[in-house]
Amino acid sequence: MATPEQQKVLDEKRDMLWKACNHIETPYIPNYAIATNALLSHTGVTFDEAEGNPEITAKVFRDFFDVVHVDTGMAGFSATPKTYAALGNITETFLAEDGVTLQHLQRPTMKPDEYPQFLEDLKGFTLNVLLPRKYPQLFQNKEEDLKNLKIIVEEAASRMSGLYVDIQTQMYAEYGFFPLPIKLPRFIHPTDYIFDRYRGFVGTLTDLRRRPDDVKAAINKVYQERSYRFEDITLTGIFASYMPHIPCYLSPKQYYEFFFPYFKEMISNIAAKDNKTYMLLEGRWMPFIESYLDLPKDSCLLVVDDDDIFEVSKAIGHHQVLTGGASLQNCRLQTKEQVIDFAKKVIDECAPGGGFMFSTNKAMVCKGDFNQNVIDAYNFAHEYGRK
Repeated sequence: MATPEQQKVLDEKRDMLWKACNHIETPYIPNYAIATNALLSHTGVTFDEAEGNPEITAKVFRDFFDVVHVDTGMAGFSATPKTYAALGNITETFLAEDGVTLQHLQRPTMKPDEYPQFLEDLKGFTLNVLLPRKYPQLFQNKEEDLKNLKIIVEEAASRMSGLYVDIQTQMYAEYGFFPLPIKLPRFIHPTDYIFDRYRGFVGTLTDLRRRPDDVKAAINKVYQERSYRFEDITLTGIFASYMPHIPCYLSPKQYYEFFFPYFKEMISNIAAKDNKTYMLLEGRWMPFIESYLDLPKDSCLLVVDDDDIFEVSKAIGHHQVLTGGASLQNCRLQTKEQVIDFAKKVIDECAPGGGFMFSTNKAMVCKGDFNQNVIDAYNFAHEYGRK
């Protein structure tokens, strides 16, 4: 629990975040961080060494907050190695050999000729056909199945409550770090759902050319049965979170036919109750960046990834909220002076008028992502971004 003094600081940070997300200038430009497993490597420990160990877990957070000024965002570390083992080392997200970096490997299981089954009974097809195909370890015998399921459920529960969450909350309060209030149901875009879970990269992009009608029907099916469309929101002043994957691989024609209509409806429903959507713009979005002008003003908080942040700012910076200013790849390869010069230029050109926060362009997930250049960039931005 935060002390009254700590809560006062957190409330001030929340107020500053909300103003920044509504194009209202603040006393200084907020520093936004997406710091995950890279924090482990900064301390010099692995996930297994930190997991369940209060002293090491607290040290990981202290080693981060002691050296860098960050105001809001997400900071922590995650993995599910027990689930990984229970499923026979075939999960899609897993720890690399360094014990720190999260890796992702798509393992699509739906075949191109199975759209009719998908459309007839999405739930039944998923549970009775795809699940046994993808995770045969859960369909061996009842005793082993229950044992593996117990491991998976217990690990998921431990990540959501208990020691880790308590220490994380304590560190946030102690250092005045206001976590992004992501309290709306999970954002499931139907096109990404098919891309991520059913047909994968090659399969989905091939199907969009060879069987577009099947894909469109599948998208509509998922949208009706699996996507939370945010039509009945009662809470206000909070965020939804969405990590889009397929858009940067689409042509403008495909984007506006298979992606944007659903996206616009969900974003508009979220914004209608004075809520916002936090997004990582993974890859390059410039071919259709102006579509964000068709969304409600200040409805999105966008982390600019591989696109030129100056071009994005000129196109939509007056209408949506942007974060950026430190490129992780450049922070690894360039000098401190080069990194600081770029941060200064970004603040000078993108911050006036509000609607901007300083951040790295990608989440810090890999060993070495959180380095001295990143620290110097954030601390420079905190000082330079003051009025």
